[in-house]
Amino acid sequence: CSGQRKPVGVWASQLDVGCFRMRPKKLGWSTYLKGSLAVVVILYVVFYFNPAPGSLQTSPSTVVRLQSPEHASAEPSPPASPVQPETAQPEPAQTEPAQPELAQSEPPPPSPPCPTVAAQDKVSKSEPTDVLRQSGLVTQRQDLVSWINNVATHQELEAMKLLKQQLITGRDPLFVSRQVQHLRPADGWTFCVLEGEICECRNGVTRYGDFEKDEWVVRKEPKSPVLCHNSQYGLTDQNDISPGKIKYCQCRLSPGKCPDGLPVKAERCPGDGNSPCRAGCAAGHKRITHPSSKKEVTPRAKLCFHYVPSELIWACDRKLSLKPKPGHKHSEAEEILERSTAKLCEDREVAKEMEVFLECDFLQQYMKWTSSDSGAHSPWIEEAYVTYVGGKKDSNYEWQATNLLRSIDLFSSRPLVIVVFGEEFVPPLSWQSMQNVVVFRMRHISRGVSFNFNKVRSMMMARVITGIQLDTDQLIFKGMDQVFEGTRREIHAHHPWPILPVHWMSRDETPGNPYRHYAFKGWDGPQSMRWNHAHPTWTYWALPWLGDLLHERMLAATGRRTSTKVWDLEQTKNGNISVLQLIRQGEASKVKRHVEMAGFMYEDEDMMNVNLWRHKVTKAWCKFDLEPTLFILQKALAKDMYFDPKWYPDGMPVLFLSMHNTRNFDPSDLFLRILEICKDGVEEVNCPPAQKEFLMPICKVGVKEERV
Repeated sequence: CSGQRKPVGVWASQLDVGCFRMRPKKLGWSTYLKGSLAVVVILYVVFYFNPAPGSLQTSPSTVVRLQSPEHASAEPSPPASPVQPETAQPEPAQTEPAQPELAQSEPPPPSPPCPTVAAQDKVSKSEPTDVLRQSGLVTQRQDLVSWINNVATHQELEAMKLLKQQLITGRDPLFVSRQVQHLRPADGWTFCVLEGEICECRNGVTRYGDFEKDEWVVRKEPKSPVLCHNSQYGLTDQNDISPGKIKYCQCRLSPGKCPDGLPVKAERCPGDGNSPCRAGCAAGHKRITHPSSKKEVTPRAKLCFHYVPSELIWACDRKLSLKPKPGHKHSEAEEILERSTAKLCEDREVAKEMEVFLECDFLQQYMKWTSSDSGAHSPWIEEAYVTYVGGKKDSNYEWQATNLLRSIDLFSSRPLVIVVFGEEFVPPLSWQSMQNVVVFRMRHISRGVSFNFNKVRSMMMARVITGIQLDTDQLIFKGMDQVFEGTRREIHAHHPWPILPVHWMSRDETPGNPYRHYAFKGWDGPQSMRWNHAHPTWTYWALPWLGDLLHERMLAATGRRTSTKVWDLEQTKNGNISVLQLIRQGEASKVKRHVEMAGFMYEDEDMMNVNLWRHKVTKAWCKFDLEPTLFILQKALAKDMYFDPKWYPDGMPVLFLSMHNTRNFDPSDLFLRILEICKDGVEEVNCPPAQKEFLMPICKVGVKEERV
């Protein structure tokens, strides 16, 4: 579970996470001088011999090979410090079992085996190549340094110094960012050029005058560009404002205008709203329009051709959907999606909620990730992370999603598909500069169903062949991409169910269960595995199961007692029939299910667990969505952490691949920076006490001495 080939019995307390192996200890001067020399050499190599991103080599990927453990998810926070108790506990036997070719679904033993990590000998042909690229965040950092070194004036440097001081002395960076974003001159005028130079203003409104006397002449007719000279402002040498002095020109800041000349609706645009955007100029200021007037789908080559905020790319009306061409390798996935959404599309209200719109500000990224070298383009993405979000502009959810996107930019070669729900949310400008993000938009979910069921809608309609679902309050770390390979291997035509990570607590009433007071009361049927956390991974083979779950939930929300038919997916387990063959048989391959509102239907996690139990599923991932503190405490973790007497009496293995519960933006922002520094690990070093005058740079990471 540590990313190396270790016996299954090697638990979380024996895992290493690079930078966190430091311990205070006195340092000899000879050792310190050697370390300082090494730092100088490293910096010299980085700055003078840094290869271009295109010259970097493909890194070998690894895969998570797993059997059938379990996961669980619940609202309360996990214990803050699951540390090793003082009383020593016996070491689990460290024997390495033979690794089967494919994990099979078997009745759950008292303690299911943990997934082990093995080196991947061959990269699957369907797996995207992991070509190392320079992170967009790294590029931004380099651009800022270049601007400070080569462009900034002395006063601009002073302004940066004041900003730095605000950040050091306790102002949260999110607070500072929000304040800076809304800065503008009180009177609306801003410096343009000195007299004799050319002034360019977006709206053409300029004035000419003297700063010291605060006397100005506004040009009668807007013009841009304009020469900053008295002749352009109706002045002569006789009525010059300040004879013999150099004057200045200023621009008047005003709301931008749309191509049709109408003012921009600023609240619909990212940033301060002063720059025109598609949504701020849309007819009726609507991001989503009903496609009733459309007779056919907009071709891929003409997407966002007109100045529209979004383009419909999928609808229950098949002629309005972008599809792979017949014979394309993704055409099978498209067929399964259409059959999986058939019942949902029969409901007129729900059918509208299944429509997917591409945000046109992200057209370039969409084209990149849905393209292929052969030119056989498809609206499906091979592998992607998927999340969902909604809410008002500049909300905490927006900033959570921003941190998630940054972590993927730093530690992944795959894109993040963000599905936005509703009209209100405005994707920030910072997202548009990232090449690894695609943004779709869908309508709000109806009938009072929990917002979290949008997770299921986003998983289905993102149209990814292999996906990993992440909540906005998560971050990923180096190595998370290897879960895609494990997902492709484990979820297939004869195992068409998502796999979820086991939860940190078991929500059953087994005597001796330390989490018994969180026992789940919403289901009285048999339980095939421990409670799972609703951070699923899936392939397109799981779409029929997802479609049945969503249809049942929307049907129950009507308040009627009724019934429906769901796919009898358990027929695929014996290998005699595949999912595609099953669903092509139509209604004959379905079984009847009674539907009425029940306790397990209120939240997505509850219903996912129950529906997996209904199908007697026993596969789940070892826990890879950890609390951030575990990355710090990993040296002191108890070997039986998260144990329960029924499913994991010896404790539960964990993988340091991602973290959950990163809602507080500023600590997560700092933690992400530490992870970036430590992503490749460091040799164990002996750092002197922090109050020493001289510290090696690596010893300052994450402590206050680094910030001053």
